[in-house]
Amino acid sequence: MRRLAVVVVTVALLAPAGAAVAQPAVAPVAPAVVQSDMRPIVIGLGAIAGVMVFNVLALGVEALPGGMAYAAGSTVPAEMSVAMSRVYATTSAVIGGWIGYYSSTR
Repeated sequence: MRRLAVVVVTVALLAPAGAAVAQPAVAPVAPAVVQSDMRPIVIGLGAIAGVMVFNVLALGVEALPGGMAYAAGSTVPAEMSVAMSRVYATTSAVIGGWIGYYSSTR
């Protein structure tokens, strides 16, 4: 039985292979060019920068979030609180706009 298996394997290895037909070459499909539109990002960053510059010009550097206005034990004037909330509101509106824009274009 072993001799028969050896003979069959040897014949199979030495026998010429049948005619193999290759598939025709298909030209690779070029990936679609993605147009990157930076306008929403530039407009959003400009809106945030505009609000921050207005706050600094109107109330000083203390009007920026994370500044010394929130030092331990200090009270924050109402104007500073309003200025900081403007920055937060504008930033969240811009981020929401970006999410809406990119979810509708993709």
